[in-house]
Amino acid sequence: MINESTRTGRLSRRGVLGLGAGLAALAGCRTQPKDAPGAEQTARFVAPNYVPPDQVPGAMISDIDGVSPAYSRYPSDQAKSVTETPGGGGEVSTFQVLFQAPPPTNNPWLTEFDQRLGAKIKATFGAGDAYGQKVQTLMASGDLPDLCFVERSAAPSVVKPMQQGAFTDLSEVLAGSGIDAYPNLARLPTYAWKNSSINGRILGVPRALPLVNGVTMYRADWAADLGLAEPPKNAEEVKELLVGFTKGDHRGKAKGDCWGLATLGNGVSWALEMFRVPNDWRLNDDGTLINVIETDEYEAAVAWLVDLWKAGAFHPDAATLPTLDSQDLFMSGRIGLMPAGIAPHYRSMVPTLRKNDPSAEVVAVSPPGHDGGDPVVHQGGGYFGIAAIPSEVGKDEARLAELLRVINYWCAPFGSEEHTFINYGIEGRHFAYDDRGTPVAVDGDRPLTEVAGPSFLVQPLEAVFFFPGDDKAATEAQQAIAKAVPLSIENPVRSLISETDIRQSAALGQLTDDYLFGIITGRRPISQLAEWRERWRSRGGDTIRKEFEAGLA
Repeated sequence: MINESTRTGRLSRRGVLGLGAGLAALAGCRTQPKDAPGAEQTARFVAPNYVPPDQVPGAMISDIDGVSPAYSRYPSDQAKSVTETPGGGGEVSTFQVLFQAPPPTNNPWLTEFDQRLGAKIKATFGAGDAYGQKVQTLMASGDLPDLCFVERSAAPSVVKPMQQGAFTDLSEVLAGSGIDAYPNLARLPTYAWKNSSINGRILGVPRALPLVNGVTMYRADWAADLGLAEPPKNAEEVKELLVGFTKGDHRGKAKGDCWGLATLGNGVSWALEMFRVPNDWRLNDDGTLINVIETDEYEAAVAWLVDLWKAGAFHPDAATLPTLDSQDLFMSGRIGLMPAGIAPHYRSMVPTLRKNDPSAEVVAVSPPGHDGGDPVVHQGGGYFGIAAIPSEVGKDEARLAELLRVINYWCAPFGSEEHTFINYGIEGRHFAYDDRGTPVAVDGDRPLTEVAGPSFLVQPLEAVFFFPGDDKAATEAQQAIAKAVPLSIENPVRSLISETDIRQSAALGQLTDDYLFGIITGRRPISQLAEWRERWRSRGGDTIRKEFEAGLA
């Protein structure tokens, strides 16, 4: 509801590791046959067969569905996951998102990648901050590359052509045992396939993420200074802790002002789970839906946030503080509690904080239930984007199989020879092994520009827990998620499409921010929640509800 990158169509690398309009411009797209697969009503989703990860040395495989495997060390025996050359010697064109400087024209990594694939990659890139517009322009041209990275939350306008057949329907090709021909794809978690589908149809291969992809870190050393040695057990204790971080006497104050929370969004994420608010929608037994803002739980969460703001727990610029600035405040030792993605925390934020302050005691903490019971945890999508194959290209069965083999190589599992090459590059040029056998990036920008840029597609890098240089982090992350997943609830309409929701998402998102942030900060009275609900319903909310309910029927 408050994800700015979704509303602007901009993607940031740090946001990932966290375009609204234009439907009319797509009306003439030549890749939209009216009666193509995907245009029909919701189909019964049939998942590809799943193959669990290998039990390699250092692996910790959870017995809880939805909890990613963790690795305390990098496998020394890197087996091949692809035994035959995927390509047939020709060209494979791609459209990919880019989060850093463009790769050099003469790129040794790409030359080696071409040789390994048996195909020459011809890439077109969409920069993260302009990705949505680039996708829209590409779709309108009707001239689509062989493999297209599509992230529909950043470019909702692509959904209509996807429904109308712009991309190959892979449902029958990959469902069940159909996946057996592509063993690396069979290792992708079932939830990633399901949640990335559209109305039950598989239209691309997902870039998998953990199903619960967030963790909260807090300054346990500050809490101890405040006499709060134990994590908070209810909403009142959370308030006491956060206000104490801002106003109390603790060691963090040596650096200047400190605050409990950096942004309103950080507070909202905790409040929703503490007060057991539904994950966007509640599905009733009779098949009807209730939106999150219509629930009593939501009203109670907002009331608690109003009280938290009045008590002074937030940074004074919490309503407008950019995400990157809030993360910088945490890393510099000025924020006491920080919810964020698993990868940003363990790969960047926590190591930087500990480098800046080696004595900092920062540990993972979960929100309690507001009344001392269990909270709920909101499941995410479990994926970030898909690799889609245009329908015109997919009509050629041999070409379709070749492209799926190329994607299969890209999806090499953790610790395999292919995974190491795709994610770390060429030994000596891009990385070196440390004394524990962990690939460590060499100095300079080669690992980013030559490898991280052109390799970003659907490799499941973030779908496992491995954090070089920190032996305990993978275990800690896995344990935190293992506690969260059994408490997690899904968004019941995750893979369904409402055309009104696509069309009105930006306007309704702005409406939510105006009322929610206005109420929290005191610019609006909480009594205006009733007015907000009515405006949401009349501006498309009720229509969105009906469209989703039709998809569930």
